[in-house]
Amino acid sequence: MRYLVLVVFLVFVQTSFLQVFFKPGFIAPDLLLVALLTRAYVTGRDAVLWAIFGGSLLDIMTDTLGLNLALEPLAVYLFILLNEKIFFKTWLTYMLGAGLSFLVKKVLSLIVMKIKFSFSFSLVSLVLALVVEILIATAVYFAYLKRKE
Repeated sequence: MRYLVLVVFLVFVQTSFLQVFFKPGFIAPDLLLVALLTRAYVTGRDAVLWAIFGGSLLDIMTDTLGLNLALEPLAVYLFILLNEKIFFKTWLTYMLGAGLSFLVKKVLSLIVMKIKFSFSFSLVSLVLALVVEILIATAVYFAYLKRKE
């Protein structure tokens, strides 16, 4: 129940506050993906179901119908595959998988949205969103995940 409330809260913050600062809105830092990767690091494959739920909730709250429903589970599953192949879990392995998942989701969302719509975006805002996601993931690792290991 607590995780459900967290997912709904993060979707609300991501769709109402962060999309104001980042144009276009789907480039905004993905707080939900950070929470999903944290869940995947701790519990494993059941985080994919949360990714499907969170992605569909994000699609309902934004105008990117189907984008998050497809890319959130893909990014989480990629993270899980990377962490299952590595025999030891450290900060570096967590950040490698998380950074790759963030990058894949951002690039694929840009490609899909560029095919469907014409818009202009700033490379600086894309890099800033990736940096913010990595900083939040690092803070979550040291504040929460390090105690779980």
